Parts: sequence; structure tokens; C-alpha cells
Amino acid sequence: MKINLETVREVLKDALGFDSFVAGFITEVVEDAAIPTASINIEGRLSYNPGFVEKHITCKEDLFSLVFHELLHPMFGHFIYENGELENIAADAIINAVISEVYSEASRNGNLFRKFYPDRGLPGLLRPMSEMSRSKYSKVYERLYSQSDEHDSFTTGELIQTLKILTQSERLSTVVLIGSHSHDGNAASQEAAFPNELLSRIAEDLKRSVAGRGGKYAGFSSELLDLFMEALKTHLSIKKVLLQKFLTKRKLDRFREYFRVQRVGVSPIPLYPSKRDLVLLASGFYPGYFHNHTSKPTTEEKGLAIYLDVSGSVNEYLPQIIGVLSKLKNSVTSLFLFSNIVVETTMQDLIKGKIRTSYGTDFNCIANSIIERRFEKAIIITDGYADMSEELAKQLKAMGLVTLTILFDGTTTCEDFAKFGDVVNLSDVCE
Repeated sequence: MKINLETVREVLKDALGFDSFVAGFITEVVEDAAIPTASINIEGRLSYNPGFVEKHITCKEDLFSLVFHELLHPMFGHFIYENGELENIAADAIINAVISEVYSEASRNGNLFRKFYPDRGLPGLLRPMSEMSRSKYSKVYERLYSQSDEHDSFTTGELIQTLKILTQSERLSTVVLIGSHSHDGNAASQEAAFPNELLSRIAEDLKRSVAGRGGKYAGFSSELLDLFMEALKTHLSIKKVLLQKFLTKRKLDRFREYFRVQRVGVSPIPLYPSKRDLVLLASGFYPGYFHNHTSKPTTEEKGLAIYLDVSGSVNEYLPQIIGVLSKLKNSVTSLFLFSNIVVETTMQDLIKGKIRTSYGTDFNCIANSIIERRFEKAIIITDGYADMSEELAKQLKAMGLVTLTILFDGTTTCEDFAKFGDVVNLSDVCE
């Protein structure tokens, strides 16, 4: 199959939508016999080995799988792991499963992977429809391709750990992998350096492409889709990455903080097995179940304490500021307006232009509000033209307050709040 820029973009648009950002991100397609299969760099240049393409890429579905495989490595953040063979196999096993199952039509059920890899042994994890029923990898394979939703979620790190345990007594033969896996200075290092802004745009594109999928009629385990969606959620915009650091338990919005809690469980595959299980494995006995010390993802509702300056001097800037804040309307339910007084209002009322102000301004009212509500973190949006009493500043310091101060009107400093945290310009938190 002949590969050129027009063909690649057409294939991506068919799978992801006519207005796909990803399709437009690919700006150049070039032959490169020095790479084994293909790679994509941060400039959007797709390089491919002509010999590999001539032999293995026989239809548009194969081309989609090849290109999409490369895009998903940075989306999953797989370059944080060591560049060992098992790490690469585990990363590819998850990516290939997502492509084959979640994008089954676009990839013709992973047609490229079914042609490229044998259906048994360790390489069988890299493709759908493998014969793994009598293999020691059978339970792992079920986690990747089972349509049952009875399993816990399965991360790349856990898969790597499991493969290290299952293969510790055998000599591995080299498995040829699709895509770039070398950290010797080219494709992989460039993919690892994809900027957050770019990853965010790609993530939004991919989330839109799978919107509405899932459930028992989707033809694949919803856990695989959940794993994919959680990977995409990690690529927040710069604005939200900044705001995420200032979540507080003392105000509830719709922000969710993700963390993991430890637990001990039983599993048919060895994620983090006990010493007893390892001894049995070393002696050649495969336990029916393993006692694993695992962690479970959970969430906690938190909020943002945002104080917005609505004094008379900021009137001309309010439309721009409200435009920025309106993007948070699905996450932030209320915020605090301040002049010489502090008034709590809803995000919806702010967007409608319903503002209460005394037209004067000082930072004492913010300090009193923070002390009263015992906020440990706060975000202040202001032009910086106000003052705070030394006594109130000392009380905030004693509380351990941490703030993010966002300035506009061309000002660059705010001494009263600089002692509590970073001071940035409004343009620094705009997408």
C-alpha cells in the first residue's frame, strides 16, 4: 500500500472524525530505512520503513493501526518506564488491545497485529484472537481481551511486574515490536518530550472519538475503555494542571482528586505476590491464586477557593477574565468576588454578569474570609492594586496558607500575596 500525507490524513479522519486534530497534526510523511517500522516526532513528521510497509501494510486498517500505535505511546506515558524488553512488550500489549478492541472497525480487529505476531507464547499477548488457553499467560491475556467486567483495572506497571514474575525462569527470545522503542536519541526521546499542550489537544480528540462507547453491548470489556480514558485524562491543559495544585477539602466543587489506596487481595495472576507465592513459582509450581498487595484507584471531591477582584479599576478586564473562568463552569460551582467586601456567588451568575461590588478594594477582606473559612489554599485574581494589614498577613502565614495570584492589567508583582505563593500573569493560565 502506498503511504503519503493525504492517505494518512484520510485514514485518521475516517476513524476519528472529519475535523480531527490528530489528522491535521501529521504534517509530513517520509521514508526512512534506518528505522525498523515507524515513528512520529513532535513536529508531526511520520517516518516509516518502506520495506516494512511494503510487506505488512496491505490495507487502510493496517495503516491506521501503525500510525495510531505510535500516537498512543505518549498518551499512555509509557516512556516513564525502563526501556527493557518486558517493559516494551507490556506497553505494546495494552496499546494493541486498545486499538484492536476500542477501535475495532478502524483496525479491522487488529488485523496488522494478527498478521505480524504468532498466536502463542509471550508474543501472543500482542494481538487479539491468540490461542492462550493452556499458556501461563492465559490469565494476563484474559485481562486484556476478556469481555467480562468482573476484573479490577489493570495498569501498564502491573502488567510489567506480572511479566517479570512469569518469565523469571525462562530465557526470552527477542520479540520484534512495531513502532519506536529505542532511547538512543531519536524517535522515542522525541515522543517522550511531547509538550503538555500537544498531548492535551490529542487527548481531547481521542476522547471525542470514543464518546458514548462502552457498556456490555460494546463488544469489549469496559475496563479496557476505562484504562484508555484514564490515560487520556492525565493530559490536562496547563491551566488545569496549575489549578489542580490548589484544590482544598474545605470547599466542594466538582473537581476530583485521584489517588490510590493499598489493599491485599487474591488474583489468578501475580501482580505483587507474597514471598510464599514466589517460592512456589521458583520451584516450578504455579499457584491457582496469588496473594497480592495491590492498590486501588479512588477519588475525593475537592474544590477551588477562587477570589476574583471586582473593584472599579478592573471593569474593563472582567469580560476577558469571565471568559477564562467560564471554561471551568463544569468543575467550579461557586467563587468569591471581592472589593472592600467578599461575596460568594455561583459560576452561572458570574457568567451572566451578575456582580456585587463596593467599587473600592483591599486585601483585608480576602484575608478575613480565608481565616473564617480556614482555607489552606486559595487563588486570587486581581490587578494587584490593594494592600493587606501586617496583622492579617501574620495570621495567614501562621495558618500555612498557599496561594496562586493571577495578575492582569500589565502588573507583574503583588508583594502582599507573593509571600504565600506564586504570582503569574493571566496569559500564563489561559489555554
